[in-house]
Amino acid sequence: MITPYLPGISYQAENVYPGKEACGFIIPGKEMRTRIAEEPSTAPLGRKKRIGNLVPEIVLVSDRGQITLRQLEILRTVAAEGSQNRAARRLKISAAVLNKQLKDMEKKAGSKLISSTKRGSILTREGNQLLRVLDAMCRRISRPQELTIGCTPITQPMVERICSKLAQKGIDSRIIVSDDVTNISMSTSGLIDIVFLDDPQFAYDFPKENRVHEVAEDVLLHCERGRQYAKLVFGPQRIGFESLDRSKKDYEIRAVFFSPEEVVSSRFSFFISAILLTNRRIEIPSDVKVSRIPYMILAIETTDHAHIRDFLECMTPQQFYPIG
Repeated sequence: MITPYLPGISYQAENVYPGKEACGFIIPGKEMRTRIAEEPSTAPLGRKKRIGNLVPEIVLVSDRGQITLRQLEILRTVAAEGSQNRAARRLKISAAVLNKQLKDMEKKAGSKLISSTKRGSILTREGNQLLRVLDAMCRRISRPQELTIGCTPITQPMVERICSKLAQKGIDSRIIVSDDVTNISMSTSGLIDIVFLDDPQFAYDFPKENRVHEVAEDVLLHCERGRQYAKLVFGPQRIGFESLDRSKKDYEIRAVFFSPEEVVSSRFSFFISAILLTNRRIEIPSDVKVSRIPYMILAIETTDHAHIRDFLECMTPQQFYPIG
């Protein structure tokens, strides 16, 4: 639960709500809803099983009660019309009902939301803040229709090449470049359709029905300069440090870097992907002792987006296997 601008108010998304356009803002419907992957790894390719039109419903919550989506629609309409009477006519309710709903909202928000003037009704500062919170929530629970791929700098060049091929076919796509943990969080929220993993161990965190693809074999380079280590955000760092634990090697992590150039030029020992070095044209200094740990880069389907198959056709080799 997240605390927005209004004191004492938090918001959440719950239940289901039929998609609709409500007073100038979009509540995600069938065409925008967060998609849920349901294709088991043993099912024939192309078969899709979908859950019905289930989408989050927005509710603002305080210790004084819940402000419903319908009430938020009323507040939005009053702001748009500049008059409670005109807002009531637009919503096809009586002015008395509208006024009662506004009073109920103000009681639950603990703030005055509407101010009456000679020209009509305007939202107070708190009322406008409430609508900004609503807009932010709508953006958080909606998602674009284009195919969305999550990757790291290690797989970014390959994903960019594939998306360029899709663009030539008229297929829109979007690339999110971050670390494994962030990409996994977004994929479990339904915001990413295919997630590329540097660390293959993360694949076990996904349900077995998610299709897993072997993308490329890579080598994690162990570059030793002593017992003090720097940790790079990208790449299968866990594999590297677990190898130190297994060998009972004494070590200490002294720094964390987001830049591969910085970690290579630091005075610390480190682990780094050979593909990342190639992509960035970085050379390993001659003063380090290098050993190699092979690992596999994976891609996991997390939704049933219609263009996942088009993406996979551009990616080789194509290998499918269930987790477990």
